[in-house]
Amino acid sequence: MSRLLMVWLAGLGIVIAGCVGMDSGDSAPAQTPGSLPSVCNGKWELRRLRLNGEVVPVDEPQSFTFLCNSDGEAMGKSGINTYRGAMQVTDSGQILWDTGSFASTKKAGPPQLMDQENQYLRALSGTRQAFVKGGGGRLILRDVSGDIYIEYIKAEH
Repeated sequence: MSRLLMVWLAGLGIVIAGCVGMDSGDSAPAQTPGSLPSVCNGKWELRRLRLNGEVVPVDEPQSFTFLCNSDGEAMGKSGINTYRGAMQVTDSGQILWDTGSFASTKKAGPPQLMDQENQYLRALSGTRQAFVKGGGGRLILRDVSGDIYIEYIKAEH
């Protein structure tokens, strides 16, 4: 019985050593701090939204977009309406919003979509960090704690 235990422990040691030697960086897309050129590199469509750490279900994520230009003018669709505002992105990925410049159209829509739009705009204005992921195919905007998290994918067109 003790020989069986020794063989089992040796096998377990080999498995653990193999797991320790694995580089987890290969299995997850690299994430780097965003910069103005990488963040303002085309149109982004919503993929995932979390507010207060909770996932916010979005019926039509392609109706939520974000784009900006090299002058830091941000704009996009927030479901039903469009928005715009001014921002800066430092080379370390810090987002500085000019909250006084934010404006949105005021079209009405179904209550559920209006609620999703309000949650999206509240989340967007609370973001403070930008990250580019997956070789530039994904954009993450979030607050420092991660309670607010917006993930976009590069739009097809």
